[in-house]
Amino acid sequence: MRHGETPAPERPTQPLTRPHIVAAGLRLLEREGAAGLSMRKLAGELGKAPAAVYRHVSDKRELMSLLFDEVSRRIVLPEVGDDPRAAVLEAAQSAHRVMEEHGWIATGMLDGALLGATSMRLSEFILDALVRDGMSDAQAARLDVAIWQYLVGHLVAVRAAPYPPVPGGDEDYPTVRRVAPLVASMSDHERFTAGLVVLLDGAFAEPRAARDDTAGHGGTVAHDDAATREAPSVSPSLSPSGADAGE
Repeated sequence: MRHGETPAPERPTQPLTRPHIVAAGLRLLEREGAAGLSMRKLAGELGKAPAAVYRHVSDKRELMSLLFDEVSRRIVLPEVGDDPRAAVLEAAQSAHRVMEEHGWIATGMLDGALLGATSMRLSEFILDALVRDGMSDAQAARLDVAIWQYLVGHLVAVRAAPYPPVPGGDEDYPTVRRVAPLVASMSDHERFTAGLVVLLDGAFAEPRAARDDTAGHGGTVAHDDAATREAPSVSPSLSPSGADAGE
C-alpha cells in the first residue's frame, strides 16, 4: 500500500452454516469415500477449526445422515394415481439410480448411519401407496422391508462382486450356462428392475386382508393377525444396525 492510500476494508468472514457443511461434506465424501470422511478433514475442507463444525453437527453419524438427506432429495416420487404398483416400481427405480451413483450410501445404510427425515421419504411413499391400494399395515410393512433389503442388498452385492463367469467345463451346470449370457447382457439397473418386478408381482397378487372401517389408516384397521405377528416392527430404512459411524 502506497503512502496516503486508504487501506482496503477487511472482507467479513462468511458465517458457517449447515448448508455450507453439507456441501463441503459431499465434496469430501465423493472425492475420498466414506473411509476418508472425518470431522477433522471436513473442518479442513471448510477452512475452519473443528470446534466450529461441531457447533453445527455433533458427530460423523449426524453428518452422514445430513449428507444422505441431501442426496435422497434427488429420488423422484411420482403421483400414485390409480396404479400404486407402477408408482412404487418407479420410486424404487429412482432410489436405485440415486444410490448407485453415490456408492457410499449402501455401506452407510448397512452401518445404520443414514437416518434422517428426508431418508424416510421413500418408506412413507411406499407404505402409503400400498395401504391406499388395500393392503393391511402388516402386508405393507413386509413389502416395504423386502424392497429396502433387496435395494440395499443389490447395491452391496454389485459393488462387492460383479456378475461372475460360470465355473467348470462345458458339460457342467448346463442350465446355468444357458441362462448366464442373458443375465450378463443386462445392466445392473436392469437386473435390479427384473428382480423388483418379481417381488412386486408376488406381493400385489396376495389377497387383501379384511379391514374394519372404524379405525386405523384412513379410517380402517386391518384384521391380519398372522401377518401382524410376522411383520417386523420397523422398516430397515428407519432402524439403526451395525457398527457406529463415528470418527
